[in-house]
Amino acid sequence: MPTFRPGQVELRVDKQLLWIGQAAYPLHNIARVFPVTLYPRSAEAFGRFGRRVAVTLVSAFVVLGIGQFSIETASSRSTRSDTSSSFTHFVTTVVVIALIVYVVELLRVVLQKPQHVVAIETNGSSVALITAADAASRRALTEYIAAAIEDPRGGLLLHVDTLTINPAHYYFGDTVNVHGTGNVGRIST
Repeated sequence: MPTFRPGQVELRVDKQLLWIGQAAYPLHNIARVFPVTLYPRSAEAFGRFGRRVAVTLVSAFVVLGIGQFSIETASSRSTRSDTSSSFTHFVTTVVVIALIVYVVELLRVVLQKPQHVVAIETNGSSVALITAADAASRRALTEYIAAAIEDPRGGLLLHVDTLTINPAHYYFGDTVNVHGTGNVGRIST
């Protein structure tokens, strides 16, 4: 039996199941196995960042305007300056914290590198991602898995690298929706 490296899991085909670590996929449910490169959604992250900054700044100016007006009309002259300064400081602090959070969320997507993987897609919505060091190894993994699915009696036992990503941060193939009111057809990524 091959030895494990840190970060690897066992991939095996046993009778009618494909096992990847502790997850089992029935062979008859596997729709396709293919090598793919997942690219970060940087453009969407910048757009989301811009919208959030704009909404935050506009909201801050509106809140400051309403707050200052309310302080001017409700407070006495002696407490007006202190209340106004404290309120402005509070709103500014909240805005700065929100902007820091937005920058961190932007950097989490933008600093991601493209991921080269072998995707195992099922008839349902689940997808398993495994990877190898180079393109030739990923292509060989794809061929080994396809051959084992075609003839499960031969079996298969490999140790593969797994990949855990946030799917919201990456493009994963084409967008297809040909049903219902949100019909977009096929949009290539």
